Amino acid sequence: MNYTEKELSDMGIRFGDNVKIHRTVLFFGHNVTIGLNVRIDCYSVITSDGPVILGDNIHIGAGSHVFGTAGVTIHNFCNLSSRCSIFSTSDDYSQGYMTNPTVPEEFKCVTYSPVVLEKHVIVGCGSIIMPGVTLGTGAAIGALSFVNKDVSEFHIVGGTPIKTLGLRNKDRLMEMERLFVADQVGCRL
Repeated sequence: MNYTEKELSDMGIRFGDNVKIHRTVLFFGHNVTIGLNVRIDCYSVITSDGPVILGDNIHIGAGSHVFGTAGVTIHNFCNLSSRCSIFSTSDDYSQGYMTNPTVPEEFKCVTYSPVVLEKHVIVGCGSIIMPGVTLGTGAAIGALSFVNKDVSEFHIVGGTPIKTLGLRNKDRLMEMERLFVADQVGCRL
């Protein structure tokens, strides 16, 4: 059900150990780097004109899309639930410009800006992340949210437009990471 290491290498993808990528995942471009212990579920799409960098211990749920035209970085311990979309480009059609890939650039107005998910970010099912957004360490995005601005560290946000709903327990989360990393190091000895 998953791509073999040879198949991933043949596609030009750089990856670490224990990477599980379902065979239905589509990659467009060859600018993808994947860390250790990463799982990408079925029917996801990753485009990588700009660099798409996935850290360690990341999960990307079924049917998610990472459009990395301007670059997307997802740091360690992040989770995208099913049907999430990350856009690093967006067309402006409000001022009379045209859109879509069949139209030459001079007739379009496209914003290009990288997206960054810092460590421990959670993105709920069906959420959309727009170009230029940085989700701070430990940020949590509720399901079906539209995120078009940065989210501060450990903030829980949700909705359209997003609003702050609460804070995650930073001390507990950092302690859990410390214990997990110590356990993983102990397993290797």
